[in-house]
Amino acid sequence: MAPIMLIAAAVLLAGSAKAQPAPAAPPPIRAAALKPSGVRYRAVVPDTLDLAERARLAVHGLTSFLDERANYAPYGHTFYDANPPYLGDLAGGPPNWGKICESLLFARLMCGSEENLDIEAKTLRGMLSPPPVLPGNQYLYSHDYMTVNPVAPTPISRAMLALMVLDQTAPDAAMKRWIDGMADDQVRTAKPQGDGLYYNDEPPITAESRTGKQNFGFQVYTNGCAMRPLARWAGLHGNGRYLLTARKLAAFAMQDRFWTGEGEPKAVVASDRAHFDGHIHSYTQCMMGLLCYAEAAHDTRVKEFVRSGYEYLRNFGIARIGLFGEACATGDMTYLALKLSDTGAGDYWDDADQYVRNELAELQITDAAKLRRVTDRFPRGRGIYDETKGPTDPLRESAERVPERVVGTFFSDSTHPALIPRNSIMETICCTGNCTPALYFAWDSIVRCDGGAARVNLLLNRASEWLDVDSFLPYEGKVVVHNKRAKSIAIRMPRWVDRSAVRCSVDGRAAKPIWAGQYAVFAAVSPRSCITVKFPVVETTEIYRLKWRQPDFFFECTDPGTQWPASELPTRYVCKFRGNTLVDISPRPGGIGYPLYERDGMKGTTAPMKSVERYVPPRLARW
Repeated sequence: MAPIMLIAAAVLLAGSAKAQPAPAAPPPIRAAALKPSGVRYRAVVPDTLDLAERARLAVHGLTSFLDERANYAPYGHTFYDANPPYLGDLAGGPPNWGKICESLLFARLMCGSEENLDIEAKTLRGMLSPPPVLPGNQYLYSHDYMTVNPVAPTPISRAMLALMVLDQTAPDAAMKRWIDGMADDQVRTAKPQGDGLYYNDEPPITAESRTGKQNFGFQVYTNGCAMRPLARWAGLHGNGRYLLTARKLAAFAMQDRFWTGEGEPKAVVASDRAHFDGHIHSYTQCMMGLLCYAEAAHDTRVKEFVRSGYEYLRNFGIARIGLFGEACATGDMTYLALKLSDTGAGDYWDDADQYVRNELAELQITDAAKLRRVTDRFPRGRGIYDETKGPTDPLRESAERVPERVVGTFFSDSTHPALIPRNSIMETICCTGNCTPALYFAWDSIVRCDGGAARVNLLLNRASEWLDVDSFLPYEGKVVVHNKRAKSIAIRMPRWVDRSAVRCSVDGRAAKPIWAGQYAVFAAVSPRSCITVKFPVVETTEIYRLKWRQPDFFFECTDPGTQWPASELPTRYVCKFRGNTLVDISPRPGGIGYPLYERDGMKGTTAPMKSVERYVPPRLARW
């Protein structure tokens, strides 16, 4: 588990001994509000990456890895290094409960799946309810995770984001009052410091750890998590007090002392450029909060700060495929690339496309049989995380059909690009809670439409109320757009496409679009017109090197620590791409583990086709 998350959970649980006021009765969660009510229809489409289909898998996993004995709380970890694999660490689940509920709401919105609707209602109710009591009258987790917690506000922040999705897609006055109350708690418990506000300002964590030096990760993380829902809620309902609090949280989080790189050129002011030395996921969460505030407040300086920090982070790992050490960071960087592009702070659509097609798609568990074949090869026992040879604890753990239950969730290790070794083949709940929303953010960004002017930003499959996109990548350089009611359509070509080789047609007749940057613009399009764009698929062989302590554990901090000697001969990976899709990688290490990028089937030149049910939701959630 990410060290910063362990700290947050420990602080949260430590607070359970304090007397807490009983919360008001939560708003009712109505099953009718959860049932998808969009438009459905059959279509024959390319059998290529479809984020709606990935969301369908996510709905399964997010409703299957819960514990019905604990108000349908999510388990905190899944241990695949054990044989049999098991779900455990219930104490780590509730602090991340909001992430899972948000993920589930987003996933169902994307695909319209009706699987386990009753369980979704139960887990939402459980998130808003007092904690269950285990035998012996021991609380399973802290009662204050959904009420005031001035030290660790993260759980309430993520719960707010989840409920905000529900409020946008099924508005309810009682839900709005409840969210207002949560926002008021965030405002009331923030502590003043100069022009800023904060929740935690402990000394930096400079001690050595398995994942490196965390430094000020907790301080920026908590402020960043609080900024997102406050700024979003203020933007949705125009509450200036919430936006003012977000501004002051941003002022605290942008202090010079938090933004200092491990080593900087003499002429660079690191704190002006959002360079940092610490826990990556903590800082990306802070930047996500800063960007939400900047969008709501139209603060171009903060946008530029985040843009610079995003580009700084692209120097770590292998940005070409979205590998940044921890799956959480992949989800965060996907969000930042999309949001920076969508708000006009930069053009990172290709970055997002690379992250989604590669690490984000690859780390999602899609094949229970493949996972079971891997875990069956491990020695019988509890695995390296818990070498106790005793049986699974029936009150806090479950080994029942784990590979089948976790399909749709995400591995945590995003350090090993060819094979996840046994020492890090596990899942921390926060990774699924951050990667699943990233799928939604990408899916929502594929198509935008304003006043009849539609833009296709990513060449991925998508059904929408304005138009449908059929993507034949990576097999063929071809995209087909079926118009519904857009008046003009702009289709963005990835940067690897040779514009001079692009050929277009509208309803079978050759057409020449107007080019606006990377966008091929079709200025006047009739309803039900069909636009076809063809171009050669570029195949490249690219070499990337990883320079960190890869054999030890998944990388999470910019500075791996003084005990780690930097290799003079870092691991050299030969990567073969078709467009932005990694179709092969070498070397492939031996030993047992979970193999990645086994994509020989994507090397063909004709896209397979399939019949699917497409779903268009009646209302989208702003993020």
